[in-house]
Amino acid sequence: MIVEKLKSGVITVGDGRGFVVEAAGERLVITAAHCLPFLPPARPSFGIETRTYGPLLAPREKAPGAWAVCRFVDPIADIAVIGSPSAPHADDYQALMATATALPIGDSVRHPVNFWIPARLLSLDGRWFSCTIRHYGGPLWITHAAERVHVGMSGSPIVSETGTAIGVVCTTTSPREGGPNARLSDNLPGWLLRDTF
Repeated sequence: MIVEKLKSGVITVGDGRGFVVEAAGERLVITAAHCLPFLPPARPSFGIETRTYGPLLAPREKAPGAWAVCRFVDPIADIAVIGSPSAPHADDYQALMATATALPIGDSVRHPVNFWIPARLLSLDGRWFSCTIRHYGGPLWITHAAERVHVGMSGSPIVSETGTAIGVVCTTTSPREGGPNARLSDNLPGWLLRDTF
């Protein structure tokens, strides 16, 4: 199965998860914004230190040990992109990225409103399970999940049957359903998507 190769690309981000992508010429991590310990200030003049978190990242199921810098956050859509910090913390970030498989970003085709597609989610114990993703014209909604969608899965990728990341697990509304969840093609910044689609 295609998605089995992607497990190492799902990593720990704080109390949740994130996943590694190759975009804009570097390895970045996409996660749910609520997995960050705090939201950075909305003033770029404050400098990179106010957007630096650490320790925040680790291989899945390990305690965070690597630092990261917030490169983008949308608290309404609940999505964040984090990248490499500056020295002295850059080496730990780069070492973690070297062990992870980058997930391809998919979903460049604009589906009509109100579509359903099969997808996969990664369980807390590292197994992929099936679900259906529904789109109402914005975020993605998880339905008909084969297993429970747990809080600790926040920041995990929503992966299409073809093995591309299409969304981020953000919210559960019942044990086997959840939403709204960020849709990558709608909620990621243009500078990141430009080289992807």
